[in-house]
Amino acid sequence: MKLSENDLKIYIILAIGVFIISFSGIIIKVITAPALVIAFYRVFITMIILTPYFFYKYSNSLKYFLDIRPALVGFLLALHFYAWISAVQLTNVANAVIFIAIQPLFTLLMEYLFAKEDIRKGAIAGVGFALLGSIIISYSDFHIILTRFYGDMLAVLAAFLAACYLFLGRSFRKKIKYIPYIYIVYTYCAFFLFIFVLISGGSFTGYSNISYFYIFLLALGPTLIGHSILNLSIRYVPATIVSLAILGEPIITTILALVILKETLTGATMVGGVLILYGIFRAINTNQKKRSKIASKET
Repeated sequence: MKLSENDLKIYIILAIGVFIISFSGIIIKVITAPALVIAFYRVFITMIILTPYFFYKYSNSLKYFLDIRPALVGFLLALHFYAWISAVQLTNVANAVIFIAIQPLFTLLMEYLFAKEDIRKGAIAGVGFALLGSIIISYSDFHIILTRFYGDMLAVLAAFLAACYLFLGRSFRKKIKYIPYIYIVYTYCAFFLFIFVLISGGSFTGYSNISYFYIFLLALGPTLIGHSILNLSIRYVPATIVSLAILGEPIITTILALVILKETLTGATMVGGVLILYGIFRAINTNQKKRSKIASKET
């Protein structure tokens, strides 16, 4: 079926969003600051940029700050950013982005355990492929560089935390618009990261000007523009298409890491990465077919 001009524009914008997000790992890798500090400024700067617009257009949403759910989501998001940025710093960028991509599989597991949704055989097979790929990469890193293996596990933890905050926040997300939702969640996230930095004894100052510049780019590009495009795309494009489009991030980021950072790509990462991405694709595709059949029966 031929795409209309509007549909083509939406898909182009979605592709741009994925491309911008793909720079996240590259930017993090070149910042010389602790992971907690990077995470705090990343969220804090985004929140500051959104503040005028939030108070101008959505000041009536201030009441939602009293809801416990965005506070919990913000806490999980803070842990996610810390784990993810630490992972990028400890392992190579390709491994980090491949492992973070398994977040949809954790989401499927949570839907099965807590929302009582069935998992089809195709989705289970997809999980199996992704698990096999994860074992291949992790086993290789464990025997080569233990620090990289630790980074791999942090990336898996980041994927799990991402699934947690998305799963926990989806009921709250349905009752509030996108901008006030992310503003409230980011505010709580920044607050918790601020506390984490204080507890860790870290410093908010004393880093190079170029590091602060890169942190600003991280907040403006991947965090604000990139993720906003993905969230807004869901209004016009099936959620499954958006989910599958995100699988382009590990591929694009890996290419950028090879070109910009001159990272080497091991055979284990290539083989394991292909298995993981195929497994995620198969699981998402199977899950969407199941939902489409349920929706057609209901109508």
